[in-house]
Amino acid sequence: MSRQTPTLKGLRAFEEVYLCGSYTKAAKALNVQQPAISYQIKRLEEDLETTLFEKAQGRLAPTLHAHELYDTVSRAFGSIRKTADKLRQADKLPTISIATYPGIGTYWLSPRLPNLSENLGVRTKVVTLVKNDDLLREEVDCWIVFGKGVWPGFDAKLLIQEEVCPVASPVVAQQISAAGGNIVPEGIALIEQEDPENRWLSWDAWQDQAQGNWQLPDKRIVVNDHGLALHLALTGAGLALGWVGIIQDLIKGQSLVQLSPDLVTSKSGYWLLGPRGFFETVEGQRIFDVLTGHHQVDGQD
Repeated sequence: MSRQTPTLKGLRAFEEVYLCGSYTKAAKALNVQQPAISYQIKRLEEDLETTLFEKAQGRLAPTLHAHELYDTVSRAFGSIRKTADKLRQADKLPTISIATYPGIGTYWLSPRLPNLSENLGVRTKVVTLVKNDDLLREEVDCWIVFGKGVWPGFDAKLLIQEEVCPVASPVVAQQISAAGGNIVPEGIALIEQEDPENRWLSWDAWQDQAQGNWQLPDKRIVVNDHGLALHLALTGAGLALGWVGIIQDLIKGQSLVQLSPDLVTSKSGYWLLGPRGFFETVEGQRIFDVLTGHHQVDGQD
């Protein structure tokens, strides 16, 4: 079967001639000269090796092949027009843009986006970056950033308190359980999040505060993003520290297993940031309400 497609101009001219029953009327509808239409139809007939229109009693009549072609062309152009109209309307809809980390965007924010769009009647756009400085340089409507709630020039409300626990895939969790529950067998890696700014709770901090006498492995995998750490844990690459507020759905769905009941917390967390006065607006408060479902403590800045 040939993969050669007739020209778009030829098919568009054919559709208009078929509907108008006249080269002249088709040319007027397409805002071109009549000879241009005649030329396109002639080229199309040569390409398809068939006659598409015949003159009968002074009128232009489509042939059987023309009827067959029109059925296909009209459906194709109809789908294109429908999609184009949808895209045009979408561009007219207001958009709420949020900048955050890849992990938050993937595992916590994305499941909430449909509800956010529905409640606000807008499209939602998410920008993900790893570093705070890069996030806060993004020209968006609001940000989800980790810290203690103090960002000069921004208003902030707490979304998720920092509370961490070790997690792993069911297979890795079973291996650890078989080894004694708090002893990580040799060969299983500890997934660490690189944190030169000491923003997040580390494995050392968790081990110091945990009640169980955990023996952590020397084998380490270091990544620069919490989302990547969770992804590696989900694939069975090792055990990671998970932020409880972010991974609740993964634990509930048994994609990840909480390895210890010990939860270590800090004064930090993930905050929703907006420009000054953001939460005094209906839109700002509604974004916060949809994302949390309840009121949290205001940040000081």
